[in-house]
Amino acid sequence: MIVEKYTKALLAALNEDELEKVYEAIAKLGSIAKEPKFILLVKSPLLSVDEKVEIISDIVGCNNPKFKNFIKILIENKRIDLIKNIARKLYEKVCEINNTYEGIVEGKVSEDTLKEIEEKLSKKFNSTIKLHLKEMDLNGIKVFVDVLNVEFALVEDRIKQDLITQILKAI
Repeated sequence: MIVEKYTKALLAALNEDELEKVYEAIAKLGSIAKEPKFILLVKSPLLSVDEKVEIISDIVGCNNPKFKNFIKILIENKRIDLIKNIARKLYEKVCEINNTYEGIVEGKVSEDTLKEIEEKLSKKFNSTIKLHLKEMDLNGIKVFVDVLNVEFALVEDRIKQDLITQILKAI
């Protein structure tokens, strides 16, 4: 709930031009948030809040004043540990705003098949869906689009078993 409030406040403060850069900065920050050096930096009593904000801003390469103010508020309220969750929630919101989602296809499929799956999912959800192939040695494929809570699998062994079951029922 706290993460939702911070995310909503950040989105309300940003315009469309700022959103992409600030999102990228928070995503970078979310990926390094559990690093021991980052934790030492944020919790250091030797640095002022403003110094911490400047160092973080330099690390992620974002000098946006709204971003800096957001980080300052998180540090002052001792909520910087929520940054990974905020980055995740912000990713979901950015996906909703842009109506563009990303997913993963596990298995061995051709580029044409991947494009076809993308097109069908995009049509079904009335949005743009970009899938990335993660080659795995499976007897089928698995598709995940996390933000939309979409997950399905087409496994060769399962299809064969279902076919056998249907044949036995027909007999």
